[in-house]
Amino acid sequence: MIHLAIQPLRSQRALRLAILLNFLGSLVWPQSLVIQRVTVIDATDRAAQPDMTVVIEGDRMAAIAPWKKAKIPAGAQVIDGRGKFLIPGLWDMHAHGASDDRTQWSQLLFLANGVVGVRDMAGPPDAHAWRLQHPASPSRSVSLYLGSPVVDGPNPVWADSIVAASEAQGREIVDQQQQRGADFIKVYDRLPRDVYFAIADEAHKRRIPFEGHVPESVTVAEASDAGQKSIEHLIFMAEACSREEASILAEQRSVNAVFRSPTAPLEEKMAAGKRWSQMQVRKHETYDEATAQLLFARFVKNGTWQCPTLTLIRGQMDEPLNVNDPRLNYLSKGVREFWDVGYYKHLPSAARDSATASAKLDFEESLKIVGSMNRAGVNILAGTDTMNPQCFPGFGLHDELALLVDAGLSPLAALQCATRNAARFMGTLDIRGTIETGKMADLVLLDKDPLADIHNTRSIEAVVVNGKLIARSALDQMLAEAQVLASRPDAGGPGKRNR
Repeated sequence: MIHLAIQPLRSQRALRLAILLNFLGSLVWPQSLVIQRVTVIDATDRAAQPDMTVVIEGDRMAAIAPWKKAKIPAGAQVIDGRGKFLIPGLWDMHAHGASDDRTQWSQLLFLANGVVGVRDMAGPPDAHAWRLQHPASPSRSVSLYLGSPVVDGPNPVWADSIVAASEAQGREIVDQQQQRGADFIKVYDRLPRDVYFAIADEAHKRRIPFEGHVPESVTVAEASDAGQKSIEHLIFMAEACSREEASILAEQRSVNAVFRSPTAPLEEKMAAGKRWSQMQVRKHETYDEATAQLLFARFVKNGTWQCPTLTLIRGQMDEPLNVNDPRLNYLSKGVREFWDVGYYKHLPSAARDSATASAKLDFEESLKIVGSMNRAGVNILAGTDTMNPQCFPGFGLHDELALLVDAGLSPLAALQCATRNAARFMGTLDIRGTIETGKMADLVLLDKDPLADIHNTRSIEAVVVNGKLIARSALDQMLAEAQVLASRPDAGGPGKRNR
C-alpha cells in the first residue's frame, strides 16, 4: 500500500539531502530486470495469466513466458512476483500541473502512484522550448502528451488563453503551435462558430489533432462530425441526449449572456440563476435513450473519444474538504486554499444549495451516460482534471478508475481506459499500453488483484519506468520529497492553466 506518513519536522535542507540519499539507495537499475512468477494482467482482452515471468532488457520487455520456461539472464535482478499482479503503467489523460510551476512535486506524485504519463491539457506557449528546459529523467519524469495553450474566442474564460477572433487567426494558431511542438490543439468554450470550423479544417490539413471542450457555438454532434478527437468532461452531453437539445442550448446561451454582462443588474443575474437551475433539471428529465444511442453511434463512426473526468464532476458537488485526508499534505498551500474555497462558497446560501443540487444531479446523470456509452462501444479515456478541487495528482487516477467501475465498466475495461486506450488514442500502441514483448517496460506491480476490486490499483509494491525499477521504499521517498517541494513558497497555486 502507499504509505502517507508525514515526515518529522527538520530543516528542509537536511531533509532533502536525506531523501536524495535514501532515494538513490533504493533504486535498482540492473542491466536486466526479471519479475518472476507474477500474475500478468496485460490490458489486452486476455484473461489474467498467473505464474508468468517478465524479462526486461534496457527499457523494453524482452520476454514474457510461463515461469518454468523463462530464461533468466545472468546477473539479472530478480523480483519475486508470487502473489502479486503486474499491470501496464497508468496514464492520466486529462491533467494539469505537469508542465508549469507545480511540475517538480506533481510529477513525483504521479509516479509514486504508478502514473507514468499524462496528457497535459493546457501546455506552455512553446512546447519545444519547455522540453529543452525540462529534460526528462528516466526514473523521475512522467511522459507528456503536451497540448497547446487553451485556444479560446474573444473575452476568453482564462486570461492566458490564445485568442482566436477570426478564421485567419484560428488557422495561424494551429500552424504556430504545431511548429512549436504541441502534440495537439486545445479548443475551448468561447470560440466563435466560424473560427472553430477553421481550426478544425486547418488541423486536418496539418494532421495535428484538436481536442478539448465543445464550444458553446457548436453542438456535440457537430464537433464529432468536424473530427474533434476527444470531448472532455461530457460537455453538453446531457443536452445532446435530450429530445429538447436545441431549445435547452438556446436557453443556456441566453443565461450565459446575462452572467457575463458587466452591466446586468443583480436581480437579473439572480433570475438567470434560477433559470439555469430549472434548465439543469429539464435536460435530465428529457433524456431520451433513442437520441442518446444515435449520438453514441455517431461517436463510434467518427472515432470520437470521451474523457469523462468523473473525478472532476463529482468534485463539483462541492462537498466540504475532508481535512483528515492525508493526500492533502502533498499539495501546495495555494492549491489547498483554492480547493477550500470550492466552486460555490461565494454564492448566497440559496444559490449555493441550488448549484450543489444541480451538480449532484449532473454527477448521477454522468455515471449513467458513461455506462451507456461504454455499452455502445464509444472509446473512453481515464482522466481526472488535476489540479481542480478533489482531483489529486496521481492519487486521483485511482479515484477515476473506481468511478468508471461505478458507471458500469468492468474492472478490466476501466483499467484499459488508463492503459491500452490511452496508447491507442496517442497512436503509440505499438510501443506502450499493454504488457507484450517488445514494448516499453512501464509497469506497476500490485499486492492485490485489481480485477477482483478496482480499488486494488492503489496497492502498489513497485513501479517500473523505462525499464528501471522504483521499489516501494523509493516510492515512499518520492512522496516525502513531493511534500517538501510542495511546501516551498514557489510551489505554485491553483494555476492559470487549470482546465
